Amino acid sequence: MSTGRKWAVMIIAVIIVILGGYRIYALNYSDEGIMDHVFRHEGYAVNLAKEKVPVKIFVKPEWIAFGHDERKDLKVEVLELNHTRILLDNVWNRGNDIYFSFEAFPGWDHRSGEFMYNGKLNPDGSVTTQGPNLRLTDMSGQEIPFGQSGQGPGISFSFGINPEYHHLIRDGFYVQYSDFNVYRYAKKINEEWLGYDSIFH
Repeated sequence: MSTGRKWAVMIIAVIIVILGGYRIYALNYSDEGIMDHVFRHEGYAVNLAKEKVPVKIFVKPEWIAFGHDERKDLKVEVLELNHTRILLDNVWNRGNDIYFSFEAFPGWDHRSGEFMYNGKLNPDGSVTTQGPNLRLTDMSGQEIPFGQSGQGPGISFSFGINPEYHHLIRDGFYVQYSDFNVYRYAKKINEEWLGYDSIFH
């Protein structure tokens, strides 16, 4: 085999190793990979620790898109709880309402940890959604009706406020959301739970 051919084979082998290593990392060690395994109960023991944990978020007036067709891509952190960061992802004035979208990002660890999820994780790997259990109030405590609402994809929830109530949010408003469940998880090795004693007791 010529020197040039040997180098070509070595380069191809290195590329294959790098791609294989990246795939292993992405499937098992990245945030997305860990979340997928935990949600499916694949290689992880998952335990429901607390149900319907309420969170209260203040939405500042400068984050609200009052202009017609205005959209604000914010990705601003509004709360951190149970190793989970909650962000106000974007606010969009759609004309018929102002729509607020929130997303949560757990701090995943390959070995063990806890996180919040706005639904129930079933043992068969499926998920059950719940809610939304929302309550919006202005600065004086007056309740603000909301219109369209939803949750997903991922760990997210959203809602719209119709124009007739925009005067109630001029100075900002509070979001009380009660659909988060707290889960704890631990990596299983040889069918034994890594960190069982420290995580679940």
